[in-house]
Amino acid sequence: MKLKVFISSMVAVAIFFTGCAMLQPKKMLDDPTLYDEYMTRSFEYSAAACYDATKKVFADNEVNLAKDDPEKGKMVTEKYVVTSYTQRDDYKRNMENNQYLKFWVTVSGDESSCVIKVTKLKAWMNTQELTYVYPKQGGPALWEPIFNSIGDQLEDDAE
Repeated sequence: MKLKVFISSMVAVAIFFTGCAMLQPKKMLDDPTLYDEYMTRSFEYSAAACYDATKKVFADNEVNLAKDDPEKGKMVTEKYVVTSYTQRDDYKRNMENNQYLKFWVTVSGDESSCVIKVTKLKAWMNTQELTYVYPKQGGPALWEPIFNSIGDQLEDDAE
C-alpha cells in the first residue's frame, strides 16, 4: 500500500485551525453533528477488516494508539503533531508553532459492512486547546485523507 500522508498542504492545515469565518460557519468540537456529517464513513468490508485497516493507516503514518480495543471496536490515538512551522512576529523573533490532533474512533458493523466514525476530536495550537473547527476546509486536509487511506488499505488487503 502506498503510504498516505495525512496533511495535504500547510495552507489547508492552517485554514483548519484558523479558518475563514467569511467562507463558512465553524463547528464546535462538542457538536455531535460535526462527527455525523463529516467524520463517518461506510465500507462494504467486515467490521474486523475495517478495524485492522484503520489501525494500520494510523501505524503507517506513525500515529500511536493510546487505547486499542478491537472487541469493542474502539481506538484512541495519542496526541500527535500534525504540522510544525516557524514564523516571524512583529519584532522579527522566530516563533515556533505546533498543531496537534487526537482522534477517538469507533468501528461497528458485521461480516459484510462496517461504519467507521470519529466520535471525538481534540485539536491544539501550541498549548491552547481549540473548541471549534472549519470542517469544509479542514476536512480535505485532515480526516478525508485518513478515510481515503482506510479505503485504499481495505482494497489492498482484499487483493
